[in-house]
Order: sequence, then structure tokens, then C-alpha cells
Amino acid sequence: MGSQTIKTEQECKHLPAQTPEEEFFDWLMEAGLSGLPLADLLAQFCERLEALDVRIQRANIALSAIHPQVSAFMYTWRKSEGTVLSTNILHSDEPGEGWFASPFFYMLSNNTYFLHRPLQKDSDLDFPVLVEFRDEGLTDWFARIFDFGWSHENLLPENATGLITSWATCKPGGFTERDFALLGKAVPLLGLAIKGIASFDMAETVLQTYVGRGTSRKVLSGNIQRGAADSIDAVLVFADLRGFTVLSDRINQSDIMFTLDEYLERMADPIERAGGEILKFMGDGMLATFPMRPDEEEDICRTALLSAIEMLSRIKELNLERQAKGLLSMELDVALHVGEVMYGNVGSQTRLDFTVVGSAVNEVSRMESLCDALGRDFVISGEFARRARTCTEILQPLGHHVLRGVEKPKELFGLSPQAALLIEAHTCL
Repeated sequence: MGSQTIKTEQECKHLPAQTPEEEFFDWLMEAGLSGLPLADLLAQFCERLEALDVRIQRANIALSAIHPQVSAFMYTWRKSEGTVLSTNILHSDEPGEGWFASPFFYMLSNNTYFLHRPLQKDSDLDFPVLVEFRDEGLTDWFARIFDFGWSHENLLPENATGLITSWATCKPGGFTERDFALLGKAVPLLGLAIKGIASFDMAETVLQTYVGRGTSRKVLSGNIQRGAADSIDAVLVFADLRGFTVLSDRINQSDIMFTLDEYLERMADPIERAGGEILKFMGDGMLATFPMRPDEEEDICRTALLSAIEMLSRIKELNLERQAKGLLSMELDVALHVGEVMYGNVGSQTRLDFTVVGSAVNEVSRMESLCDALGRDFVISGEFARRARTCTEILQPLGHHVLRGVEKPKELFGLSPQAALLIEAHTCL
């Protein structure tokens, strides 16, 4: 073969498809590589099979998820409707009798990766859902399971990670030998395409969950070199729960994590809804940022301040709920600062942390530690007050104070009685 220059992906096919079946497989591989949304992938897969005279009447895929709220994503396509129904199965959902009587539970529990049941009138069907399918006019059904290899070795089979697929037709006599031959090649390729698409989606979800939205975008774009950092101007929010040690000594060990989650959720939610980023939870504390933009400096400062005020309100509301139940509670101290920090990767060669470092980070943590001495649950730096010009009506000067490890005394502000009343009333400004 002589020298060539190829500029398009289509021209790069040295082995062009010779048959409609090969064109179908080419499309399926390209769809997986391009990251086609799963609902569209399933619908187009079934429609293209129809063009090859493989008449799918109903198709279902259930993909196990690595997600903080969702345990599985399920998609169901019906030819009669021409659309895909998407369902999220939550970790909190309790499986019903239908699940335990389903062919999928049987397959997972018995390490069965393929199950075929003709749905003819005289068939002796062993699963109630297949009787329903037969009554709907379906004539044949089979299921195929794919293990993605993501499972922990001690995980129960019914909780394994991977893909469950099922396929049904209303063709008289059911699937033909040709149908099975084509589906036997196409369905595993579909599973591979789904794994490729899902792997990136799950990586994005896991990163957003553990390192935040902005940081996850940097990591997924390849910005993971040790020592790589950007200088950014940002509002820093440092919050710490007061009384966690006492509370953890007095409640059952099994309740500690649940209680801490209750408080941290009320702290994090206002920040995230306002566009801030939670960089890390530090036991019973939290560090968050609001990156500054020169043309929106006052608005960002105000947004950060209001979200911190709402955070205090949410904690006070939670404390009232707990006290009404006779439960112990914790108070929250918050510090708000602004400054230039380095945002990037620090750590060892094998374990990195994407975080912010710099004098402003040290200062905001020292500010929070003064809350008790000042009799305040919210302290704000003079630097923040000068840049949050539209918020001066709700700030109250507290004078200059020495911060441990900081050379010059720092001018600090608290919330005025007007803002304090709003917190007590559990309302946001």
C-alpha cells in the first residue's frame, strides 16, 4: 500500500462493510466509541435490527451503577411505542416479590448467563412475568447477562455489577436460527458499547461525588500531573461543627455516621446550589470555594455570603428538629475569606489530592478557630467585606485580631443583628 493521507474517519475504513449485517456492526462500534446516549443506543439498535428482519417487539437493559443514590439504570424499548422508558432504581428502593420471582434474580443467583423461553401457548412457563408477556402476544424471549468485572470478590451474585439484557419478539414461531445467529453477535457488541459509554459516565459521577464538579472536569480532561496548579482568586468558606467529639462519645457508634451525614448535607446543599464547590470534608468540617471573576466580584461575594447564612439557618433548623426528638445537637461555626490560592495537585507520586493551598487557606481556618473566643458563629475577613460592597448593611465590625501563625492582625467582621434575626427565623436573605 502506497503513502496515504486520510482526513475523515469514514475514509479510514480499510475494510468497508460488504453486507447490511456488517454495516450494522460498523454502526454499533461507532456508536459505542462516540458515546451515544444509552436510550438512543437501545432505540437505534432495535430499529436497525428491524431493518435486518430481526423483529424485536420489546427490549430491556438494566445497567448496575456506581452512584451515591442510584443502584441501577434501566431502559425499556417497545416497538409499539417507539420510545425508550428510562427508570432509575435507587439504593433505598426495597425489592418486591416481583424481583425475587423474576428470571433475572434466578439468573444472577444461579450464575446463569443465558436463558431462553419460547412463549408458545402450550409452553410451561416458570416465571410469572413471562406468562404476562405471552398474554400480551409475545412469542419468544431470551435474556443475556454480562459481567463487567467491577464487582468486589465478596459481593453477592444478585448485587454483581454489569449488564442484564432481555429480548422478545411477536414473530410467529419465535426467533429463527438466523435471528439467534445475528443476535448472538450483536448483543455482546452492544454490551461492550454500553460498558464503554457507562465507564466514562460512572467515572464522571464518582469524581463529581468525591472531588466536586469543577475538579472532576479538570481530572477527566487529563489535568492530573503532580504539582500542576493554577493561581485563582476565590471566596473561601471554612465551616466546622462544634460539639462533635462530645456527641460521638454519647451516642451509639452505629448512629455517628448517619448523624454526621445529616449535618454535612445541610451544610453542603446551600453551597452547591449557589454554584460553589465543596473541596473536601474534614471529619466534622468542610472547605468550599467560589471562584471569583473580575466582572462579577460583588455578585459572587454576595452569593457566597447568602449561601453561608442559609447554611447556618439549615443547621439551626436541624437542631430544633433533633431537640424536639430528645436528640443531642451540634452548633456550626463558619468563616468567610477571599484571596489568591493555588488550585491543583499535591501529594505523593501515587496518591494525589486536588485542593487549594496558600496563605488565604491558612487564614480562613484560623479565623474559624476564633469563633468561640469572639462569641460568634460567623466571622468574615476585612478583605471579603471590602469586596462584598453590596453586603455591608448586614456586616458588623469586630475589630482587629491576631491569628495564630499570621504576622499581622486581621480585621474581622460578624453578622449584624439584622442578619442574625434572619438566621433565627430560618429564612434566607
